[in-house]
Amino acid sequence: MPSKVSESMAPAESKRLIGRRVSAVACFDSFGKLAMTMLAACRREGAETTLLLLELNNRALSRRQRLEIRRIDPKTRIEKHNWNDLRQLCGAMVGNVDALILGLDGQRSRDALLQLKTIWADQDQRPRLISAYPGILFRFGLEGMMDRSGADLLCLNSADDLALYGRGRKALGLDSSNAMVTGLPILWQTKPRSSAPENPSIVFFEQPSIPVHPLQRRFLCDQIKELAEAWPDHPVIFKPRTSSIESTLHRRHGEMASVIDKMTRDQPNLRLSFKPATRLLRQCGCAITVSSTAAMESMAMGISTRIVGDLGVTETLGNHFFASSGAIANFAAIKANPFEVVHDAHWLEQQGLQRDGEDRFITALVDRLNNPAAPLGAANHGPLSWGSSAWQKAALSNGGRRMLSSGGARSSQRKRHRTRRMLRSMRDGVVGFGWLSKLLRER
Repeated sequence: MPSKVSESMAPAESKRLIGRRVSAVACFDSFGKLAMTMLAACRREGAETTLLLLELNNRALSRRQRLEIRRIDPKTRIEKHNWNDLRQLCGAMVGNVDALILGLDGQRSRDALLQLKTIWADQDQRPRLISAYPGILFRFGLEGMMDRSGADLLCLNSADDLALYGRGRKALGLDSSNAMVTGLPILWQTKPRSSAPENPSIVFFEQPSIPVHPLQRRFLCDQIKELAEAWPDHPVIFKPRTSSIESTLHRRHGEMASVIDKMTRDQPNLRLSFKPATRLLRQCGCAITVSSTAAMESMAMGISTRIVGDLGVTETLGNHFFASSGAIANFAAIKANPFEVVHDAHWLEQQGLQRDGEDRFITALVDRLNNPAAPLGAANHGPLSWGSSAWQKAALSNGGRRMLSSGGARSSQRKRHRTRRMLRSMRDGVVGFGWLSKLLRER
């Protein structure tokens, strides 16, 4: 029997992006992983790939975060730059880069699209723009999709996302042909486990901003300890989203990790781990979370998965996304039966597990590359899904690009807190915490 042809030995003519160059920009760790996942798909099709990690002021990714991103595809080159270098970096891409993946949050997606519209004006050979989202829920729903609507290709997780985007665009007299369902990119290469581990662990995956209330967080910590007491022969692992000095897109609401760390002294099978979620899932028998994307990875691997229901099912918690998944349970039920797979596989395939998602993405990208680039917007504003020409002109003339970030809502918020931010910066600079924090993140 002939052996299976490896990736490196695959016939060149079968690779659809031979001779193409694809780059990506990202600022935060989750978006960096998303961008690297999409770049890896392009590289497997023969493209030359580069990831540009753009540092925000005092919000550099830590060495651990960068290693997790690199681990996704070690063959893709990574460069570190500052967010303020975006214009210069992208200006040099015309004629040299075929496609640019925007691994950015909504606010910076709008900012980047406005800058690119200016520097790529009247350029027939501009790179095609691809945008996607690393989570299961677009922040602010339709608004998150509209933020990215200026891209040539908008990759969405589900048919529900596509339908919502289509309704929003249609209401403004616009089509939604730039969007398609590719599924959640982190699941493209995820396969069910061939065998279960001998002594499976129980892992709780934390999120930086959920739940919000300190009493809720303390309740979860107590429940995790009780779970460890109920299953003393199994490792019960608490996986923090980040360490206290690492940057995330969303604001952190307290430290559950420090509470759990104290509990580990009295409970020998309870422990903290900063290992990547994919590594922890290999030995996991039950994955627990409030609403993390780790639940989707766990389900896709065929692992027993539980979504915490003790605090209710609400948009604030984000667990309303899992309402029909069959996986919502309170801790009493989890303690009684943690290892049985109960989630609905059909629901999973409807909400993010697109078996041919990577192929759909590459096919759509090739189609965009083989057709002329559409204008990124009129000369003095962005796509009309951000608002009318009259509004955008008024916003840009009165407040600059920031005023077009979500209709200016976040800009007004930023203005109210400007004094507080200035005082914090002065305090950090005077006592030296600013440079110390940056130094620690780099290690």
